Amino acid sequence: MQKFITLGEGYGDIFELESLISHNHTRIDKAIFLHTGDSHSTFLLVMQPVRGNFQAIYTIYNGIRYNQGQGQKYTLIRGWCEGKNIPVIEFSARDPEDFYEREQFYQYITGVLRLNHLIPPM
Repeated sequence: MQKFITLGEGYGDIFELESLISHNHTRIDKAIFLHTGDSHSTFLLVMQPVRGNFQAIYTIYNGIRYNQGQGQKYTLIRGWCEGKNIPVIEFSARDPEDFYEREQFYQYITGVLRLNHLIPPM
C-alpha cells in the first residue's frame, strides 16, 4: 500500500525534506517532479517499500515554483537528490486544482505512477 505523506505546500517543509534526503537517502527509491501547465509543481519523494508492503511517498503539494528549470526550491531539491545519487524523474501531470479533494489527486497520481512502472502495484 502506498501512502502519501504531505510535508506541506512549499514553506517550512523544505527543511524537513532536506533532512529526509540527508538522513534517509539509502531508503529513497526516486524523486519525482510533477509539472503542471502553470508555474507550480508537486514534488514526490518515493521511498522503498518496507515490511508489510508499505511504501511512503512524501510530497510537497503544488508548492514548488518551476519555470523551465528555474526556481530556487526546485534547484535546491534537485541538487540535494543529485548529491545523494537519487534518480530524479520529471513529467507533466494534471493540475491538483482540477480535483475536488486532495485525495482524488493522490489517487490519480498513484494510477499514473503505476502505469509508468514508477511504483509497484500493491
